[in-house]
Amino acid sequence: MEMGRVDVMVRSGFLKLARKKKWYFPSRSISVQFIRPLKLFHEAILTTRVFHVDERWIYIEQKITRQAKDFAICIVKGTVEKERERISTAEMAKALNISNLPAEGKQVVESYETENNLIYQRLCDQ
Repeated sequence: MEMGRVDVMVRSGFLKLARKKKWYFPSRSISVQFIRPLKLFHEAILTTRVFHVDERWIYIEQKITRQAKDFAICIVKGTVEKERERISTAEMAKALNISNLPAEGKQVVESYETENNLIYQRLCDQ
């Protein structure tokens, strides 16, 4: 799945721009659900897409499918940074000449954030 995210960065022009500006894309949280096992050496398709961007975060959806069945699904929450400074998604979009950032799946993002906060509280507040 990491390679799928790198592929999106290359195809979108982000990787070239990021190298020039010394930006990087750290993943802040990743949630993966494995639905069924994939057998060794079976071909599968990985799809990766950015589905929601707000002023601070970029959310990426990934799926592994085979014969029209989902085997794994993943949501990645990331941001753009330079050294320790966060780069706004508006600045990133402007540099990439993107006028409309995807904003679908608001309910999914809210559920994802709620789940992440509960996990963080459970594991880190002990």
